[in-house]
Amino acid sequence: MREYLLYIKVGGESIRPAQAYVTPCFSVDQSFWQEREGCQLHVIGKSPSLAIAFSLREVVNARLADRQESSRAMSEEGLAELRELAVSTVRETASLYGREMMGEKPLQREWFEWVVEERSVAVSRRGAEGARTGGLGAKEDVGISSLLEGRALLWEEVETLLMKREVSGPDLTPILHRMVLAESADWQPGVRVSVKKSWWKHRLELTCDRCGSKRKEIELTICHTCGQGCAYCTVCLGMGRSKCCTPYLLVPSRSTVAREGAESRLQASQLRWTGSYSADQAVAAEQARRYVANHRPGATQFLIWAVCGAGKTELLFPSISEALAAGGRVLIATPRKDVVLELAPRLQRVFPHARVIAVHGPSTEKWEEADITIATTHQVMRYYQRFPLVILDEVDAFPYHNNPMLYRAVSRAVQPEGKLLYLSATPPRYLQKNLVTKLGARFSLPALSSYTHVLLPGRYHGSALPVPRVVTVQGLHKRLKASRPIPPLLELVRTSLQSERQLFLFVPRIDDVEKVIGYLTKFFPDEASQLAGVHAADPLREEKVRAFREKRYRLMVTTTILERGVTIPRSDVVVIGAEAPVFDEASLVQIAGRVGRSVDDPTGTVLFLQADRAPSPRAAVKQIRHMNQLAHTLRSRRVQT
Repeated sequence: MREYLLYIKVGGESIRPAQAYVTPCFSVDQSFWQEREGCQLHVIGKSPSLAIAFSLREVVNARLADRQESSRAMSEEGLAELRELAVSTVRETASLYGREMMGEKPLQREWFEWVVEERSVAVSRRGAEGARTGGLGAKEDVGISSLLEGRALLWEEVETLLMKREVSGPDLTPILHRMVLAESADWQPGVRVSVKKSWWKHRLELTCDRCGSKRKEIELTICHTCGQGCAYCTVCLGMGRSKCCTPYLLVPSRSTVAREGAESRLQASQLRWTGSYSADQAVAAEQARRYVANHRPGATQFLIWAVCGAGKTELLFPSISEALAAGGRVLIATPRKDVVLELAPRLQRVFPHARVIAVHGPSTEKWEEADITIATTHQVMRYYQRFPLVILDEVDAFPYHNNPMLYRAVSRAVQPEGKLLYLSATPPRYLQKNLVTKLGARFSLPALSSYTHVLLPGRYHGSALPVPRVVTVQGLHKRLKASRPIPPLLELVRTSLQSERQLFLFVPRIDDVEKVIGYLTKFFPDEASQLAGVHAADPLREEKVRAFREKRYRLMVTTTILERGVTIPRSDVVVIGAEAPVFDEASLVQIAGRVGRSVDDPTGTVLFLQADRAPSPRAAVKQIRHMNQLAHTLRSRRVQT
């Protein structure tokens, strides 16, 4: 069982006369300060709970911030008072913990172990040579530091990373702690504990340092690791257990250069794309590239607002090339695993000399180094100030949209003064408000471009976005359940099949997938083998989507998991139950965007079936018509000039 010791450093070259530190190996601290400066180290106590040790460090440092108290810390009386302060704080924390764990009348027990130690160590400066290295002179220290650069990992994840990279043998504890002391890394407990005091009632505060979740999402427990009261975060549990006794290590990148040498950087940045841009695409792509190349302080966010089928991925190529040429790593974060799997091979083809990896839950590449990393937004939690350029695809999509945990993860992955480039066909209101310039005070229309955004209202092939037809069917869901005819639905299915087209059928809930499959099988029994359903929990999800792409299925009943990132030429769309809350304006615009994406088939049918009149379908139709109008205006201006 690992223990964490709290001590006070007094004297030396520090600006503050006294300061508290937490260490898992006191001998490393002694050696470190001996290399840097002469000082006195006064031990306060120790605990197997890192959260308790860090909580006490904050309390002691708050007391030491007062110059008079800081001076008293050098006396035996002052040290005794600080040790008593630590004991009383642990008791108060334990009382509040027990109350929340057991109710208003908690069991009388020691929830947290805290051992008082009364010893002081005088450290004499050894010399300047060690100070120049900051304690990272050993080859193994430097190698491990390099492997961890730009990552935010729990202790177990650090061990996994080093195992995957075939680094074994050295004791990690002193190596990682030397990095912390040398300020090339930071560490903290996975879940932080503190006491919030008020005149009315003191309360226990718990915060997950990895995802930022607060008390309601944190579970109290008796831990088998530290053998005492502990807590773990339930929100990011799928990424590993973040808890009070687990160290969480954050190692920022020390430089923006991901590859050694100018020649290798230029080779990685070489773009091998045989396509071409339309006039509007060329303007949008160049404006985004200039944003990436601009090193002006404060220019840290940019939005590419491009309609579905505008060729958003291709617009990114010059920006990615610019970042790679400067020696930086690039992260493309997207909410959907399906999009990660689709983007990785596309980018590898156009950047053949760059290392491209796909990072998602079961991915074997999540511990690898790369020039271009394509990751689901949850996996981005494992990065810390790593990327000079982060591209966030589909910023409006679930699960990223309105998720503070993922907002936090993406913002922490960007290096200081790095660039965050948003990509969306339906940007949320807050991004429009912050980044999109309007056409004057009298108009609500967005400007086509500014130094913080570019708007591309038309598709790359020049044809308009298909405008959905909204049909209200009384008793829609009862008809579906009773297998009674729904004429608009049956007509569209029949027309699509006769025209040798494929059809997406979107439903609001997983249970609806089998209902619609059964309904269609009754009315089109000869097409049963051409019919499939898919949802997020389907173990055959990837296989079915691949079969649909390969035209082995003609009809695909799906939840919103296929609303983005899937392109099927010659396809139509129907939404059954478009009034459901899951189908908001952005979702319906994205769903309609599945149709007419190819040059060979720029048109198609989009049908929204609703049981009752709802605002979202109307709003989606209005937005699509608005974009078509903007695109038409642009084309007319070009013809006139």
